[in-house]
Amino acid sequence: MWLKIFMGIIASSGVLLMGFSIFGKKKHFDNMPISFTFNLFELIFDLIYNFSPTLIKRLLAFLIGLVTSLIFIMGIIYS
Repeated sequence: MWLKIFMGIIASSGVLLMGFSIFGKKKHFDNMPISFTFNLFELIFDLIYNFSPTLIKRLLAFLIGLVTSLIFIMGIIYS
């Protein structure tokens, strides 16, 4: 039961990230700090995110929210 609640919270945070990427203000979106570099993939993502225009940042945030919410909704369905 607690696993489903935890997955539901994470899935709803993915939906909130998708909503923020669509309806968020440009000023707040550009000042959102992201810096995590533990491996090569995260370093490349961090560089793309930091040096891209706002439209690409919004698209990346929307895709991350979509993938997160889909994965955890499937986890709720199958658990």
